[in-house]
Amino acid sequence: MVTLIDQCPVRYHAINQGQQIAIQDDQQPLTYQQLDNQLTLLAEQLEQQTTLVSYQTKTDKSEANRLICIASNGLQLLLLQLLCLRTGWLFCPLNPRFTDTEIQQRLTVLNSPYCWVEDDSCHEGLKTITINFAFSPLPSKQSTALSIDSLQPCNIIFTSGSSGFPKAIVHHYQNHFFSALGSQSLIPLQNKDHNLLSLPLFHVSGYATVIRTIIAGATLELSHQPLSYDLIYDRKITHLSLVSTQLIRLLKDARFSPQKTKIKHLLLGGSAFSETLLNALAIRSFTYHLSYGCTEMASQVATSNKNNQLTILPYRQVKIENNEIFLRGKTRFIGYFEENKLLTIPPQKWLSCGDCGQLQGNQLIISGRKDRQFISGGENIQPEEIETLCLQHNNVENAYIYPIQDPQYGQRLALFVAFTEIDSTYFRQYCKQLEHYLSQQLTSFKLPLHYLPWPALKGVNTLKVTQQHFKDSLLKRGLIA
Repeated sequence: MVTLIDQCPVRYHAINQGQQIAIQDDQQPLTYQQLDNQLTLLAEQLEQQTTLVSYQTKTDKSEANRLICIASNGLQLLLLQLLCLRTGWLFCPLNPRFTDTEIQQRLTVLNSPYCWVEDDSCHEGLKTITINFAFSPLPSKQSTALSIDSLQPCNIIFTSGSSGFPKAIVHHYQNHFFSALGSQSLIPLQNKDHNLLSLPLFHVSGYATVIRTIIAGATLELSHQPLSYDLIYDRKITHLSLVSTQLIRLLKDARFSPQKTKIKHLLLGGSAFSETLLNALAIRSFTYHLSYGCTEMASQVATSNKNNQLTILPYRQVKIENNEIFLRGKTRFIGYFEENKLLTIPPQKWLSCGDCGQLQGNQLIISGRKDRQFISGGENIQPEEIETLCLQHNNVENAYIYPIQDPQYGQRLALFVAFTEIDSTYFRQYCKQLEHYLSQQLTSFKLPLHYLPWPALKGVNTLKVTQQHFKDSLLKRGLIA
């Protein structure tokens, strides 16, 4: 894989295994040779489109290097990601489900005249370039290696913005390359494997899935169908990345097992996973990997292997100061995009990620977010400690602590909980059982005052309950103002 660090990975595989399937969507397969040809044609179009937009907007062409893409996962968006990597542009994907205000805030930061929109009806007036994605085969000829500048910035991905306005994170190809190489040390991915893109490209985990797959010369699977056993079986999926919501849905199908599928590895991230879910995976003999990572480190930092022990992956460095986690290494981002320029950070500088934890040799123990800590009755509360304890209960599927104001204690705890037993009639009975369990494990000031049902997600494509969901639920109940 090291030979790929200064070469376009698509061109490399087009030369060495051109008939291997690179991308399989719901319509037809695309070989590495066909993908390489398509990127060549799209590069010509991009050049023509940007020249036109620059002329019409009288924009200095030196600024024409950020391609904003407002789209959901699909072949077209994936092609643009790989196109930017090849041409030296910055791929800037935005969540199409954002409100107009949220999109406009990010457009202001990116400040680029080049915007491709998948659905004009949802974001009227934002599209500035039009690209024809129709496949046109090029005359057959012997391809030659295509060099790329691996230190050239290649993407801008916004952080989640859970604490303040999201930051525009800039990576170069080497960040993603070494992220993929380190992941390979624990989760091997080979050219005959099929990796399903089950996470969005506007999130670093989705972007990393693509890079890992293409570097390995494997097949990247795309589908607009809901994630299900049938999809996994039909596509012969071997590698799958999941958040807890997706895993919960899949485990409801008794056929979901490595014996009845081709699955070799499940990569789990995005939130804590309950003991119930992990036990279910162990019972079905899945090889699963819990993962801790962040946008700034190009996805994975530490990953487990069929257990809860997070091992720091190669090319990452971790240190602990005052219980806070600091990160750096070859996967660490190169800087922020602010005020219409890249603000680089020296490679040797440690990144404070806002998480708390401990190091035991090469294993990382996460204790929680520094910015989630609060005080109740003069005592420090780390919500993740209580959430983790809840997830060890055999009837708890999800748990989240939210602080609410209290005139006597300053703040008290509200616990949102989802039980594996879904009959809401017995919700209060389940809460009493959980309350008794927690009272035996925690001191009194850490015990929740309110037990509330897990907020309902709207839409099958919604994967994660946001902090706003919890806040809205508390507002409706009059527990916060």
